Amino acid sequence: MTTIRLVRADTLPENINYRDDGCEVSFSCLDCPLPICKFDDPGWLQRESRQSRDAAMISARRAERLSVAEIAGRFGVSTRTVHRVLKQEREGTRQAHDPEQRPVLSVLTLRNRSPFKTPPPLPRIWPPAERFEREPVLVKMA
Repeated sequence: MTTIRLVRADTLPENINYRDDGCEVSFSCLDCPLPICKFDDPGWLQRESRQSRDAAMISARRAERLSVAEIAGRFGVSTRTVHRVLKQEREGTRQAHDPEQRPVLSVLTLRNRSPFKTPPPLPRIWPPAERFEREPVLVKMA
């Protein structure tokens, strides 16, 4: 007969009081407006905020005719960053800000994907390729 040992009620995960502190985006994780948690894909939130900042820099340059130094001071970036953004806009290489764009990879798909690259196939060992086949060796029996 197998007996099950009793455990404390607060050791079970169902009875844990999880703190919902949120982050700088939202006060509560359950009320967060982001489509994916910033901790699940930190690069996505950085790209999103950078694209928003770049769009605001370009509109400030066009609407208010601000100098590069004024834009850098307003947005808290270097003048080199402002020059880079304005050059990308001039050349048409800047990615347009799309608020409906979702992160490239959802956390829910991670269980179906491997974080590792698929290794190249191993070389064929047997049967040997035709060009490497040896002629039969005759063994003389004495």
